Amino acid sequence: MTFVPKTSTEIRSSFIRFFESKKHTFVRSAPVVPADDPTLMFTNAGMNQFKAIFLGDNPRGLKRAVNSQKCIRVSGKHNDLDEVGRDTYHHTFFEMLGNWSFGDYYKEEAITWAWELLTEVWKLDQARLFVTVYQDDDEAFAIWKRVSGLPEERIMRFDAKSNFWEMGDTGPCGPCSEIHYDRGDLATQKETFADPILGVNGANDRYIEIWNNVFMQYERISTGELIPLKAKNVDTGMGFERVCAILQGVRSNYDTDIFKPIIARIASLSGVKYDEGVAGVPHRVIADHLRSVSFAIADGALPSNEGRGYVLRRILRRASRFARLLEQKEPFIYRLVETLSEIMGDAFPEIRERKDFVAEVIRAEEERFIRTLDAGLDRFDQIVAEMGNEKTVPGDKVFLLYDTYGFPPDLTRILAEEKGLAIDEAGFETSMEEQKSRARAARKQGINTMGTEGWTVFADGSTQFVGYSLTSTETRILRYREDNGTLSIVLETTPFYAEMGGQVGDKGELIAEGIKIKVFDTVKVNDTVIHRGMVLEGNADEKTMAGLFTATVQSEAQRDTRRNHSATHLLQAMLREVLGTHVVQQGSFVSPEELRFDFSHFSALTAEQITDVENKVNAQIMACLPIETTVMDLDDARDEGVMALFGEKYEDRVRVVKIGDVSKELCGGLHAGNTGEIGMFKILSETSVSAGVRRMEAVTGRGALAVLRESSAILSSLRDRLRCKDKDILGRIDGVFESVKTVEKELAQAKLKLATQAAASLLLDGITVKGFKVFVQALKLSEDEFKNILDGVQSRLAPEEMMVISNELPESGSIAVLAGKALQDKGVKAGDLVKVLAEAAGGRGGGRADRAQAGTREPGKLAAALAMALPWIQEKLA
Repeated sequence: MTFVPKTSTEIRSSFIRFFESKKHTFVRSAPVVPADDPTLMFTNAGMNQFKAIFLGDNPRGLKRAVNSQKCIRVSGKHNDLDEVGRDTYHHTFFEMLGNWSFGDYYKEEAITWAWELLTEVWKLDQARLFVTVYQDDDEAFAIWKRVSGLPEERIMRFDAKSNFWEMGDTGPCGPCSEIHYDRGDLATQKETFADPILGVNGANDRYIEIWNNVFMQYERISTGELIPLKAKNVDTGMGFERVCAILQGVRSNYDTDIFKPIIARIASLSGVKYDEGVAGVPHRVIADHLRSVSFAIADGALPSNEGRGYVLRRILRRASRFARLLEQKEPFIYRLVETLSEIMGDAFPEIRERKDFVAEVIRAEEERFIRTLDAGLDRFDQIVAEMGNEKTVPGDKVFLLYDTYGFPPDLTRILAEEKGLAIDEAGFETSMEEQKSRARAARKQGINTMGTEGWTVFADGSTQFVGYSLTSTETRILRYREDNGTLSIVLETTPFYAEMGGQVGDKGELIAEGIKIKVFDTVKVNDTVIHRGMVLEGNADEKTMAGLFTATVQSEAQRDTRRNHSATHLLQAMLREVLGTHVVQQGSFVSPEELRFDFSHFSALTAEQITDVENKVNAQIMACLPIETTVMDLDDARDEGVMALFGEKYEDRVRVVKIGDVSKELCGGLHAGNTGEIGMFKILSETSVSAGVRRMEAVTGRGALAVLRESSAILSSLRDRLRCKDKDILGRIDGVFESVKTVEKELAQAKLKLATQAAASLLLDGITVKGFKVFVQALKLSEDEFKNILDGVQSRLAPEEMMVISNELPESGSIAVLAGKALQDKGVKAGDLVKVLAEAAGGRGGGRADRAQAGTREPGKLAAALAMALPWIQEKLA
């Protein structure tokens, strides 16, 4: 009897074992933070790591593959963020089970095996299964009819919108065939609909898509034309969470063993019982977002104000806001990481190994947001106050709260409804689309190897890297493309290291008969090594580019890079020795000029710790330790305790770099032959990158020598200028600083005295209103003079006096209001008045009850605004 898996662990394992039995190679999940794909913010599909293979660049020679890929979809066309928690099956983080054929089997096998797994192994009820095919794909239709025995009405044809898969505007694509499951009652089977709005392939969540088989046989070129690929491929994706819900007999993904322990922990910690309806939305949102944030951090991303870090921060803040709806006013989400690691740590060990760091980063970010949330609520109140009698919060203001304070529009809608207001949904969407357009434009600046269009192809194949031992070799060009004078070149053999793992790409030259090319960068995109260059001599055409080239790396620069790279390994080892084993690399940058090393640690290093680390690294350099490299199985390397860079994609066979008995790491980069070649190590700075991550910048070899020479020159110059010995320089400088402080203090006192005298003249002629004196003045001063005048007026202003003063500059202006204590007690406050005057002047501003100020870019409106001050004060005192 066939074993039907029930738990998520069994289901994942069953899928992989099934396709391994069909001669598929298991490939580990790539990180959710793609290292070599500038077109992607996050890994969003199982096929991402196989992009280059679809176009013939297949260095591992894979024919069939199977895996379970971690995916995040939160931007672009795959944006499910607003649906998360409100329905039962959308997620920002999910697993995609997939099987692939790279020019091997095609529709017949893919369809046959899909039906076999679902109905024979997993025993799904055939009466609940529906199949869709592309409208013109008669081949797939016929195969499904023969293999499954389904009636024709349950093998449905749909147009390109539903059943023709495309990666983007250009690139590999093809018809697809989806399998849908009817979750409804069999007694109402007659209610199945072919209409995509009401049923299969539509909005009715009774019929849920569980598996998509893409038959990748075309390439879309820029003209819109479809051209056949050299080889036909299969790319499938199954929603792991969805199929778990089906096999476990539950209606919602959140009721599976993937989510239930997390939701139970949320309910336990918050004291709010989980509800499967609307009341349970916060539990579901937090459970989903916890997974996205945790795996992104574990794979190397960190919350920040740009790029994927910005998206990550927004997801976390959205979860934190929903935690507030559960009355959690202190950091909460970080306490769930332990439960997540227990559920998924076997399948993805990185979440278990990094759980403490992940939790600490989330906790720090939650603390930051709790402070921001209160500021956002204050900003919302300010926006409402500025609206006057308007009843709809403008869309750009809704977007401001979303973009700056992390308020999702549904939160702003709730806040608005509490005040009897609505929000401008259309205006918000316009602002969102403008931001997405900017993001899309930024992503398009990356190099894209997908598609054959524009490439001149001499031969198929992948690049062989020989740069570990050679800096020059003879080679031929496999293919090249020219864009605005810049050449992108794929070589058969190369000594050029492609930027990867933090190490910059090599530079150098390519020389053949009739042509000389300067290579200014080498990068890896979708596993394809691209040499970027420009022609120095001759012309790039099919004749010259087809010749035999000599490829030569700038060897001196590469030696400097090797020194810096080996130093980062020593630095990590010594940081762990000085600070503790919690220190783990979070990122690095290694170039010929310098090295930058980011590491996990939650406080700044003391001067003594920095010196200690520097001394220990230099001690290892002077020991001239051997630097050895070996290649071994990844599992064997892990068993030996070899350190790996989290977020890096490793093959089954890996390169291990060992430095004496001090360091042993997985690394594909270039290194010195022994530590003595590094020469010298000098730390330049130690700073904070984000919560829980510190950064060290340092130099080695020639760079360190240059820094020491520069420091020596500065010291010599100071000695000459101060006319003292080296040991007396600091004392002399301290004396100069004290003298400067004294002069600055005396100057400030003099300025205040002059300003006070000038202010006295402004307080001579005032208007009496209800026993209070009001002074209104218009000035044209510099910004510094205006500030000094305000300080002077404030120092002389009596409790019964008020000053309203403007200052006009050529292209801007200011209005300031100062109110005495007696006027404040009467409700006449500087901050209230300045807001009114700022609006009239086309500017913005605010402040305290005693002093407030506003600025404007329209100085021509200052006079009219100033004229409003006295009537406003008279009305307040009436």
